[in-house]
Amino acid sequence: MLTSMCTSRVLLPYLGWLLLGFITGAHWLAFIPGFCFNRFKSYGRFSVKVIITHIAAYWLANALFWIFRQSMLPWYIQCKGGEDMSPACLFNEQETRYAAFYVIHLLLLLFFIIKWIVDGCLLYRWILQSDNIAAHKDDKNFEKDSVMYQD
Repeated sequence: MLTSMCTSRVLLPYLGWLLLGFITGAHWLAFIPGFCFNRFKSYGRFSVKVIITHIAAYWLANALFWIFRQSMLPWYIQCKGGEDMSPACLFNEQETRYAAFYVIHLLLLLFFIIKWIVDGCLLYRWILQSDNIAAHKDDKNFEKDSVMYQD
């Protein structure tokens, strides 16, 4: 079990998850045939649509996070207590639009963190399942092709 976990098929997606996955969702490329030591010709557990949707979710959340973050900066009012931000300052001293954008940008950050952690926890299992499904599909296609070319 440990040797299968240390193969490049698993390590490369985890490296992508660790280094770039938080912002880009790059670890989802591991499920595309031909990428990240994926030797199969068929898609496994995830279709192209699902893979692109997950990667797009990371990019969309990233873009929205920075849009909300940068949009609220001009509305900032210095807190009376001298702190950078506290719940009392956010909801009592700041404008409503600033508070709304601040909360939304924190929710987007929370989405990033939860999605990244869940993907990391399930990535190993997803790779194994996807490879098993792709291998089964490839075997079926091989059998179908070999029957078709027999005389």
